[in-house]
Amino acid sequence: MFLLLAGCNNNSANPDKPEGLAYSREPKILIESATEKQRIGAFDEAIEILNQALKQDPGSVAAYYRMGLVYGEADRRERAIESFKKALEIEPDHLPARIGLGEIYSKMTRNDLAVAEFLKAESLQPSDTELLFKIALEYWYDQKLQQAGEYYQKILAINPNHIQAHLNLISVHEKMKNWEKAIEEIEISKRLGRESNNDQAIAIAERKLAFIKGRMDLTTKEYQRKTQPPFD
Repeated sequence: MFLLLAGCNNNSANPDKPEGLAYSREPKILIESATEKQRIGAFDEAIEILNQALKQDPGSVAAYYRMGLVYGEADRRERAIESFKKALEIEPDHLPARIGLGEIYSKMTRNDLAVAEFLKAESLQPSDTELLFKIALEYWYDQKLQQAGEYYQKILAINPNHIQAHLNLISVHEKMKNWEKAIEEIEISKRLGRESNNDQAIAIAERKLAFIKGRMDLTTKEYQRKTQPPFD
């Protein structure tokens, strides 16, 4: 029995064995272990393991990046920002860390800081429609309508059938009182919805059309009365 137990202990110390991950001194294996701890919600254990990895390799971008993700998921935003920034100090072109930092700022409603990080990410990957969509949304949240519209158009230049970009453009044009452009986007959205059997998109477009028709012929004074408190 003693020999059997000794054999088990030797296996658990082997970094090549899954059960030995937490005891390995190999940074890559430690990061894998931390990722698994994050997956099951054991955030403190994940951070402890990542600190072990950083003791072995203080310049590990992967460890700092993973730490940023763990802190972010644990809603410890300041620590997440610190971790992502450390990763970027070592490797300024690390795209995932740049996006991760932007997403934390977005959760904090620091749209100005979020868009700044996403714009840096765009310089590294300019044709990523998901990234362009993040930028458009941050501009929308900050009510920078012109810029939001420009980024939705960038998405559509890459993927003309991006239905959510078309739907969001309706709101941008409506806010800017570009009624004809808004209606044009509505028709495109409805067509794409029919082609993809997306009933939800069609319903959204139709609701937006009804809303816009109720606004487009109003005078400026009437429009303000309808869209600003106190409402009629």
